[in-house]
Amino acid sequence: MWRLLAGFVLLLCAADAVPVGENRTVPDFGKMYHVKGELNLPYSGDSGIKEPFEVWYDLEGNRSRIDYHNSTVRTFLTGNDLDYGVIYKITPVNTETEVQAIKYFQLKGTKEDPIRPQAALPDLQDFEFEKMEDYAGVQCEVWKKVTQAGHKKNTYRLWVKRPEGSDSPAVPYHFEMEGFNTLLESYNDKYMIDYSDFSSQTESDIFTPPGGMTCKEFPDPPEEHQILANPLQDYVSTSPVSHAHRLFGSFKEKFERQYESEKEHEERENYFLHTLRHVHSTNRAGLSFSLGINDFADKSAAEKAKRTGGLIIPDQIKEDTK
Repeated sequence: MWRLLAGFVLLLCAADAVPVGENRTVPDFGKMYHVKGELNLPYSGDSGIKEPFEVWYDLEGNRSRIDYHNSTVRTFLTGNDLDYGVIYKITPVNTETEVQAIKYFQLKGTKEDPIRPQAALPDLQDFEFEKMEDYAGVQCEVWKKVTQAGHKKNTYRLWVKRPEGSDSPAVPYHFEMEGFNTLLESYNDKYMIDYSDFSSQTESDIFTPPGGMTCKEFPDPPEEHQILANPLQDYVSTSPVSHAHRLFGSFKEKFERQYESEKEHEERENYFLHTLRHVHSTNRAGLSFSLGINDFADKSAAEKAKRTGGLIIPDQIKEDTK
């Protein structure tokens, strides 16, 4: 009799239980923070690319700073400079007479596209709680968003932990994008970011660029300026059409590309996207050589190897972009 009553009580409790995720608020990371991260591009090159970065973010001060490859490249996004803000980039550049000369570039904001501080994390306002899951030994909330544009379906997930019983900001651990192309019927895109050392405090002088800089405008083509000045934007944005995707149109025009079918167009755009990421990420590493986008950028790895006898990867050829 008691067992039956106990079972009945358990059934009532289960029926009245609040489903996991209900009444959860969107995680808040605060208006100021410092965080380290590592971008993982598994589809770029044979072994993929892992790129460390560090972000200082100050929303109320309308500024942020992002360093890549242990400060080899430094970018300062200052919304209060000039009329519509400006991005300053300090980077080593290989020239014909000098290897790794330090150059200073700037990208000015416009009325239509003013410079804003760049967050290290995606905007979670349209994300939905999916589940609780262990990540690297930490019990995390998993927040998910799905976007669809044409044949591209992207799924974004962020693993985050919120301190219980505390007003402290949430702590990010892992971000992942997985892209599925319905026309190709394949998962053809993926990148991940691992976060560490998250802190809600930062020094104010970290946002000030070095004095005495003589800045130049970014070199042509102008379509690449935004991705050169603020590459992290494409990775944490959940827009299905990135700056990298838009550059495919310029590539097709430059190399007079005409594809036989919509399916081939999707395939070529995908190859181009991975090549572009590989080129720009490698160039941010401050190596003794530079990569450039050339005629091979929309080819598969097998096609590249076949056309060069397997001796050299075409997109590793330095291209003069002056």
